[in-house]
Amino acid sequence: MIDEAAAHGTVMVLVGLKVPWEMESRLSDDELRSQRTAIASIQSDLLTTLEKKNYKLLRRYEEVPGIALEVGADALAELARLPIVTNVLLDRSPLSLAITRDDNRAWGESTAKHAEGAVTEKVPFQLFKRAATDGTVLVLAGLRTPWQREDQLSDVLLALQRTAIYDAQGYILAELAGTRFKVMRLYQSIPGIALRVGVDALRILERSPAVTNVVPDRPPVTSSK
Repeated sequence: MIDEAAAHGTVMVLVGLKVPWEMESRLSDDELRSQRTAIASIQSDLLTTLEKKNYKLLRRYEEVPGIALEVGADALAELARLPIVTNVLLDRSPLSLAITRDDNRAWGESTAKHAEGAVTEKVPFQLFKRAATDGTVLVLAGLRTPWQREDQLSDVLLALQRTAIYDAQGYILAELAGTRFKVMRLYQSIPGIALRVGVDALRILERSPAVTNVVPDRPPVTSSK
């Protein structure tokens, strides 16, 4: 995206925003209004932050936590460092201006990974079963943040990527407050976190828009020396 913005001056992107999200069919009327208000509020916060940058608003979505923009390199760099941004996807088609309700729903499901039937993909049923039997289970949770191998990044982009990973980890830990969990490892160079969790914490990971997937982890190997 940075290369394309540098080559053409601007690039069209879809920006995912950090707002707790569920499909509207699962919400009561009050919850639906509250969710849409939260989405509109964080969209406004983003546009305020980008005020002096090179950007153009293409579309605000009311049903999903995202916004379509045309951005220059300065705005793209700002998006990379903002903690309220979960991901930035290249939008190659101006048809996003005429996106339908079904498209809205599909993008929301992709952005928040909370679609019907996606639960078993994010948190396998076996993990719930094991946590219910054993009390807790070791897991690795993948986090939704843009990522590239560090040897491909400049010092500035490497620092931005590590900050984004740290922010995503902090967001997850805040979501898990009050549940049964323990941090096993915080990764610096990859978007993930190792946890020991109970069933209540697994449910939070399952619903979290900041989590991409959850897989079983192995216990650390101890030295026999």
